[in-house]
Amino acid sequence: MFSGIFRLLACTTAAITTVALCPTVASASVSIALPASELHWQSCKELTGAPVDPAVADCATHHVPRGYARPSAGSVEIVMLRRRATDPDSRRGTLFVNPGGPGTSGLHTAYRAERFLDAEVLARYDVIGFDPRGVNLSDPLKCFRSQTEHDDTLRGAMAVPVTEDEIAGAMRAADGHSAACARVAGPLLPHMTTFNAAQDLEQLRRATRERQISFIGFSYGSLLGATYANLHPDHLDAMVLDGAVDPRLRSHNGLEYDRQRAIGMEIALAEFLRACEEAGTACAFSGGDPRRKFDRVRERLRGGPLALPDGTTMTLSAFTTRVADSLATPSRLPGLARALALLETAPPAPRTDSTAAVAAGGPYRGDDSEAAYNCLDKPYPAAVGTWPARADRWERQAPTFGRMVAFESAVCATWPVRSYEADRYTGPWNRETDQPVLVIGNRYDPTTQYRFAERLTDQLGRAELVTVDMIGHTALGLSRCADDITTDYLLGRGSPGHGTECRPDAGPFAG
Repeated sequence: MFSGIFRLLACTTAAITTVALCPTVASASVSIALPASELHWQSCKELTGAPVDPAVADCATHHVPRGYARPSAGSVEIVMLRRRATDPDSRRGTLFVNPGGPGTSGLHTAYRAERFLDAEVLARYDVIGFDPRGVNLSDPLKCFRSQTEHDDTLRGAMAVPVTEDEIAGAMRAADGHSAACARVAGPLLPHMTTFNAAQDLEQLRRATRERQISFIGFSYGSLLGATYANLHPDHLDAMVLDGAVDPRLRSHNGLEYDRQRAIGMEIALAEFLRACEEAGTACAFSGGDPRRKFDRVRERLRGGPLALPDGTTMTLSAFTTRVADSLATPSRLPGLARALALLETAPPAPRTDSTAAVAAGGPYRGDDSEAAYNCLDKPYPAAVGTWPARADRWERQAPTFGRMVAFESAVCATWPVRSYEADRYTGPWNRETDQPVLVIGNRYDPTTQYRFAERLTDQLGRAELVTVDMIGHTALGLSRCADDITTDYLLGRGSPGHGTECRPDAGPFAG
């Protein structure tokens, strides 16, 4: 099992400033026999500085190997928060949660778990959220030494570059980001993969002394969950994956996965515009064919910024990101309609040659874990010159979002490392678990389109799909039907069976 790993170590270089020359293949399913140290739970405020009620939750850290092929070659400190079961006498087990990203902290997700879990579940589970390796407090992966360095390097970046100068600036920013990671990020950089994050989760399970754990993963968290379920199926009790990815496509063809994400955004946008017209006066953008009006607004912005009544301007990049964010969050849809109504009659913004000053200074407070996970998990061609032509092609297929999604991954064209063989998992995804995995998919999910949920369900060894007929990314906490199904499933009362359909608690323009 390990012979391939040792061959790999012989051919890879310790330097992270050049691309590893060894081939990247699917990792074997391995259990790392490491000693399980005792967790020391303590005040979250003492450990993290966060104002966490000690009567509700506590925090701990746990060290995991930086790379599992060589567990002794450095470690990563994982920070976790435990929201304790409110009825410990009837405690059922430990439920880990991951909010997605990749690169999103899981601490707040666990602390505010009442937003998506019923009181009955909170009574019987310790809910643990953690910052995955490289994220937030868990040895954050940083590519910049200061906020000034970050701002200067990414000054030319924009979500939707159109002109030759804008495209050149965006590609320079992406290349500068990669170069900064090569200089600054350090030895963790090649090990920022979902495979390693899933192995970290297994180490956390062992540290909690649980024979089996349960897991809820949102968005990218569904990939983390699916990976864990296939690496360690015997250690899994219940698993809920909401807003699912297509793990096979994402792990084998990053470009096609991203292209299909852009298509999913267009599907959600079309449903939003249809629902707006159906809602009549409840939607501020209804009347006169919302689809035609939306396309006209987008094309006007492609020609330059528009001036809003409050004195601000709207650019094509800001518009596209706002539409995408609003489609993912149902509560923002009425506000999106109002913004579109204002833009419909907005005049062109006065042209200016000046560049707004960028407030800079101080330490770099972000991290670069999202780019690291994406560039190492998703295969991309190392061909910088192909990105602009690809953006043109995707824009024809997905007029609103294709260009934005194409340039999101431009940093991966020059990413300074490739993942080691032992750090990457590309399947199989069909290992059987004790219980079927519960997959929840929104029919009009703009971030991970509904077909991804269907495919994940088909790929897993045992899984059942619950469909929610709503616009938005993830459903728990927004559909009583899906919440009740999840509660029954987590408490061992069974699942409704494959093909169940739910509705949201409210439509996009209700009230």
